[in-house]
Amino acid sequence: MSQKSVSQKKVIRAPNEAAIKNAEIPEVRTRSTPPMLLSLGLHLVALVAIFMTIQSVPKGSGDAPDRPIGIAMVHRLPDRDTYQEVQPTPDSKTDQDASTTAAAAAAAAPPADLSPPIDLTGILSAMESTPAPLSGSGIAGDTQLDGDSVGEGSGSKPIGKLGTETTAKVFGVSGTGSRFVYVFDRSDSMNGYGGRPLQRAKTELIRSLKSLSEHQKFQIIFYNENVKPFQPSGMALTMVEGTESNIERAERYVNSIRAFGGTKHKGALLMALRLSPDVIFFLTDAHIPRLSKLEMLTIADRAQRSGTTIHTIEFGNKPAPDPGTFLRELAEMNEGQYQYVDVNQFQQSLPNQ
Repeated sequence: MSQKSVSQKKVIRAPNEAAIKNAEIPEVRTRSTPPMLLSLGLHLVALVAIFMTIQSVPKGSGDAPDRPIGIAMVHRLPDRDTYQEVQPTPDSKTDQDASTTAAAAAAAAPPADLSPPIDLTGILSAMESTPAPLSGSGIAGDTQLDGDSVGEGSGSKPIGKLGTETTAKVFGVSGTGSRFVYVFDRSDSMNGYGGRPLQRAKTELIRSLKSLSEHQKFQIIFYNENVKPFQPSGMALTMVEGTESNIERAERYVNSIRAFGGTKHKGALLMALRLSPDVIFFLTDAHIPRLSKLEMLTIADRAQRSGTTIHTIEFGNKPAPDPGTFLRELAEMNEGQYQYVDVNQFQQSLPNQ
C-alpha cells in the first residue's frame, strides 16, 4: 500500500471518530415542577403546623397550670366545722356512694386507744324475735305501731317497784323511784367548746349516782350511732345495785367514755325501756336528728306499759331552746320534765377543762 493511501484513510477516519465522540454525550433537558403540585404541598405543611400548635396549647384559664380538685364532706358542729375528704371512684355512681359512705365512717371512727363498743348482736336478735305492740295512737283510733331495731319485750305487766324509793337529780331535774337509767349522748358534738359539755355531763352523772344506795338499782347507757351500756366484769345487760363498789366501778366507766361519731337516739331509749326502770334521764345536745312522731309514740307506749317516766335534758349553744325541739314533747308525752342547759355557761364553771 502506498503512502498516499494511508494518509487518505486517516483523513477519512478522523471525522468519524469526532462524530462518534459527539454522539456519546447525551443532551440533558431540565423538567420544571408543576405550580399546582407545589402549592398543594405548601398548604399541607401549613395545616400540619397549625394542628400541632393547637394541640400544644395548655388547657385551663390563663397561664395557670391545671390542678386536681376533690370533694370534701363538712360536719357542722355547734362551735366549729370539720372537713373530711371524699375519694370517689370513676367506675360508677354506686362505687362513688360507697366511697363517700366509707369516708364518713372513717371520720366517725373511734380513737385508736378507745376500746370498741360491746357486741350487742345476740341481745338485738332476741329483742327482734317478738312482735311489735298494738296501741292507740290517740289521733285516728287504734293503730298498729311498727317494729324497730331493738324490738319488743315479753309483753308482761310492769314489774313492781323494787327496793326503797329515793329522789335522784340531773341538772335540776328530779325523779323519784328505785330503778334509774341514765341515757347520755356521747356523739362528736359533745366535744365542742373544749370538751366541756361531755365533761360536765360526766360530773353531773357521777354526782347523781352517788346519791343512790344499795336499796336502789341503776344502769348507764352512753350512745352515738351505737349503744354502750355499763356492764361490769362482762355481766349481762341488767340493772346494777347501787352498792359502794358498783358506784366506784360506774365512776371509772363514766370517766373512760370519750365522744365520737354521729347520733341515733332511738336504740338507746328502747334499750333503756327494756329494763323497766322507774325513771330515765335522757341527755343530748342533738335536737337534730329528731325522733319521728311514730318513734315517739312507740317510746311512749312502752314507757306507759313499764310505768317509766322520761326526763329530758338538752344541751344547746343559745340562751333559749328552739320552740320546736322534740325533747320537750318527748318529756311531756312521758310525764317527765324538760330542762334546757346553755353550754356557754360551762366556760365560767369549768375554766380549766
